[in-house]
Amino acid sequence: MPNVSTFKAPALDRYPAPAFGVSEVKMLDATSLVKYFYRGTVNEVLALDHVDLKVDSGQFVCIIGSNGAGKSTLMGCVSGYSLPDQGSTILDGRDITMWPEYKRSKLIGRVFQDPLAGTCASMTIEENMALALRRGKRRGFRRGVTNSERELFRASLAKLDLGLETRLTDQVGLLSGGQRQSITLLMATLIKPKLLLLDEHTASLDPKTADLIMKMTRQLVEEERITTIMITHNMQQAINYGHRLIMLHHGRIILDFGPDAKSKLTVKDLLQRFHSAAPNGSDSLSDRMLLG
Repeated sequence: MPNVSTFKAPALDRYPAPAFGVSEVKMLDATSLVKYFYRGTVNEVLALDHVDLKVDSGQFVCIIGSNGAGKSTLMGCVSGYSLPDQGSTILDGRDITMWPEYKRSKLIGRVFQDPLAGTCASMTIEENMALALRRGKRRGFRRGVTNSERELFRASLAKLDLGLETRLTDQVGLLSGGQRQSITLLMATLIKPKLLLLDEHTASLDPKTADLIMKMTRQLVEEERITTIMITHNMQQAINYGHRLIMLHHGRIILDFGPDAKSKLTVKDLLQRFHSAAPNGSDSLSDRMLLG
């Protein structure tokens, strides 16, 4: 079990790779990321404090932490939504540290917390999926959705077992939140991304639908061996899914469990280790972290 008495996270290489083919190649290598908000003012906040995050190709990493821990900020620096004040981000051997968000979207798939954020309500299911299929490609004047694309969409949607393969021409705005989030997840992986970012993508859903989306997530990620980072408040969810569990607190990684250590964890163990690693942070734990 890693030493959790300090804020220094243990090296990833200390943990064995999962069994289903994760390589030792680093897909993501974020080094010494620092991010301030309102810098130089009385409201200055150090959101990321020299965070190092190295993720192997094909690995599924869950990141957990209370409100204000730095989860969304870290996700923003990786996705390009915000740029770090210091540090570097290497994705698949390319230095993307200063790339804008639109340029990174060619390599990164993302599913947001809000089911409405990942799709266009006024467009049909097939039109939304066609846009996802052409992400990062040159676009010219051509037929909106080809017959071959339509067959691909039907086959992909059929795997969700929600009956959406028969509703390709329905507007997405007519669907439930869970259905929209299912389509968003499918769109994010329709062309295999170098990195998939899941930003609390079940937080706005009811428990039954959230469980369905998580099962879809596991299936898609494992079948395609997609390098994935998921942030969540839910401790049980973080324990149940993925190969690696990281806890952030006050902008620093304080816990980092690999597959063997993670498989033995319970919510009670995780809470105890949090208290040991951040004895002054107990009051900042959110009740949402204990759900599930």
